[in-house]
Amino acid sequence: MNKSGVQASDIEDMQDNPNNSSTMARLNVVWLILCFILLAAPSWSQRPGGPPGRYGGEKQSICTVSGIVTEVDNGAAIPFASVALLSIRDSSIVAGQLAAEDGSFSMVELPFGRYRLQINFMGYASYRSDPFLLSPRTTTSYNAGTIGLNPRMNVLEEAVVVEEASSLEMLIDRRVFKVGNDLSAAGGTASELLVNVPSVAVDIDGNVSLRGSSQVQILIDGRPSGLTGAAQNAFLEQIPASSIDRVEVITNPSAKYDPDGMAGILNIILKKNKLRGFHGQGQATPGTGGNHNASLSLNYKNEKFSVFSSTSWNHRDMFRAGETYRELTGLDSSSITDQVRNGNQIRTSLNGRLGMEWYPSQSEVIGWNINVNQNNRSYNNLLENREAWDTGATYHTDRSSTEGSNGQGWDVDGNYRKEFDNNPKHVLSAQIRHSRSESRSDEFIEESARQSDSEAMTVDTNIQINSSIRTVAQLDFEKPLVNDGRWEWGWKSNLSIKDDRFEYLASDTAIWQEGILVPVNPSAAAFDFTYREDVHAIYSTLGRKYGVYGVQVGLRFEQVFTEALWEGDQSFSNDYFSVYPSFNLSKQRNDEVSWIASYSRRINRPRGRSVTPFIDDSDSRNIRTGNPELLPEYTNSMEIGHQWTRNRMSITTSLFWKITNDIIQRYSRINEQGVRTSSWINQGQRQNEGLEIIAMAPLPGRGQARFTASLYHLQNSVGEVEFANDATGWSYNLNFFANQSLGGDGQWKWQINGMYNGPSVTPQGQFNGYAFMDANIQRTLMDGDLTLTLKLSDVFDTREWSYLSEFATLYQDNRFKRESRNLFLTATWKIGKLEERRRSASGRDGYNGQGSEGMEF
Repeated sequence: MNKSGVQASDIEDMQDNPNNSSTMARLNVVWLILCFILLAAPSWSQRPGGPPGRYGGEKQSICTVSGIVTEVDNGAAIPFASVALLSIRDSSIVAGQLAAEDGSFSMVELPFGRYRLQINFMGYASYRSDPFLLSPRTTTSYNAGTIGLNPRMNVLEEAVVVEEASSLEMLIDRRVFKVGNDLSAAGGTASELLVNVPSVAVDIDGNVSLRGSSQVQILIDGRPSGLTGAAQNAFLEQIPASSIDRVEVITNPSAKYDPDGMAGILNIILKKNKLRGFHGQGQATPGTGGNHNASLSLNYKNEKFSVFSSTSWNHRDMFRAGETYRELTGLDSSSITDQVRNGNQIRTSLNGRLGMEWYPSQSEVIGWNINVNQNNRSYNNLLENREAWDTGATYHTDRSSTEGSNGQGWDVDGNYRKEFDNNPKHVLSAQIRHSRSESRSDEFIEESARQSDSEAMTVDTNIQINSSIRTVAQLDFEKPLVNDGRWEWGWKSNLSIKDDRFEYLASDTAIWQEGILVPVNPSAAAFDFTYREDVHAIYSTLGRKYGVYGVQVGLRFEQVFTEALWEGDQSFSNDYFSVYPSFNLSKQRNDEVSWIASYSRRINRPRGRSVTPFIDDSDSRNIRTGNPELLPEYTNSMEIGHQWTRNRMSITTSLFWKITNDIIQRYSRINEQGVRTSSWINQGQRQNEGLEIIAMAPLPGRGQARFTASLYHLQNSVGEVEFANDATGWSYNLNFFANQSLGGDGQWKWQINGMYNGPSVTPQGQFNGYAFMDANIQRTLMDGDLTLTLKLSDVFDTREWSYLSEFATLYQDNRFKRESRNLFLTATWKIGKLEERRRSASGRDGYNGQGSEGMEF
């Protein structure tokens, strides 16, 4: 018997179990296909038949360009200068690399053509060479000799950090949002910063959604956090916003990425240690209502190794309140219920990171880092329930609960990166990561119930113990091809196990003894649940340019083994094989206009509370549980995008379409006593299509304004399911952002940002819309070494959550609010000299195993 409140037989009628008998045969097919890809890929780098340079054949790639970059004043080499080879025909980048430690560079396997060199480095004027020709009739090798760069006249001995506006760049397989001088980064968390990222919404409980869908995978430096739901929200609140360099929005990821996340991927890229010597940054943020945080980062780097460390502390003290109105009809009798809940939650977290990178040679990086975290939470809640039936019966309960929880976790990973031929696009990388986490929650519940003329008092104690272990190993190889092409293949295994234990101590009644409520005839029970999931994947992608077009195709093959065990002898296993194709196309008409089109297949694997059959009866009239027999849901996603840019202005538009089968959705039933039980099932199909527009423009002086609008149509078809209806409707999101520096010195800045999240439909009701706005002002002191930022969050105190359930015999209106309007003062100070005289090579920018390496067509 399934404890989910939804009978197992009902679930089985709605689901089709996959056939696992041919797993080995499928794996053999996988290896055959992969071998074909590996053998066929090198042919992309060979010239097709036909004379070179004529129609039907490609140009030969036998040319080389070399030189040395130095300072014009003293002839000293400039390591890691950016060197690009530009085509005279359309100014496109044909090849590029960073100069070596001695300033030298050498680009090989270049096609014939007319080119010029462009060299850039921070603090120096850009250099552009005269055009030159590479051809069989003249020369196949061009030596630019010694190229001297002139220092800019306004550069001081210490590097001047130039104020940088936020930017949005559209690549072939992602949109890259550069944080820039967003004042939300001062004293804020990752959750607060994501509010300002186009296409992203964050609700009052910290749940992140992308284009209206909460099925989004969040990566940190290209690696999954391994957390979902409330645990993921808490994790994002532990990351200081000031440590984030950029956020990549990947709606149709390539085959290299895990296919999890129906809406796509948010890849949060942290700032890397690029500065030599000792330096760091400290930050302290006191706030109203007992909300405070602080962080400190310290780093050291020289030519052979770098050490980086950071720690952050976050304390949140907030009230929570809610109201529920419910009408129940259609049974033998009808009832009206009013619920009021009030509570307070205190959460404290401490996070630390320590890492090191060693550079045994110019082309190799060996690194490791360890992350540890500790979090504690206490929660007090009072739930008042008033229920009246048309028979004259009444049911009143006052339920008081006190909960305390603590958790800790750590992960350690090692990585290796090897560049070949001093080419950052010819790379072998490997990574292994191991993580563990544990948590314990103790809840004490007192409930007094009065039904008509009777009264009872009960006492319950719930203990929940969770632990998880995850090991991830990955190997990637990348090889450049002609015409800025790339061939990539890799292997990844992700092994995880999660153990949950629930202990109960309950009584039918309790009495007061010396001021203490003591249970009478208590009964004890324990419940164990284990969920294992092993995911093994191999994948390959191929990409190249055809004139103004860029093409990237990929295939990913996965074999997954899952097993759920509960109540000692009950189990459910689901082993399945899946193929995930991806396709990306781009067109760069000129420097102002670009187009992209993409397709990918995605998956949402059932995890967390949705599969845990533990019964949550914290509200005795609204019971929640999970379903361990859930199957994954699959999505086919397509998108067409366009971007126009000119003079710091840009307009980005996207048309998207998604269709999901066997959707995992919340499902509720009402029993004869009026108790609502909610669980999860696989049922029906969801279709989502929409339009998104992102406009960015400069403001007078040094400022920027950004506006995002998303309009989408959602259609849910649930089929023959009791207590649910097909749902069709439109929804939209609006987001605005503006900031500006004041005065000629730019020492004062202001910023406002806000959003409106429109209503959306579900098979059993509707989420209502909400809006909010934040305001910031900042002052820079002590030549930029000290910054003070004042922030008022949720200026009009409008950030709340509401949901309307209406189906069959039930009408229920829910409204929830938590503390969201607070005033924060953040002090940020810099430690050491911010001198960036040498920019790191691609392998030395704090490489962490899986950075953001989209194909920049």
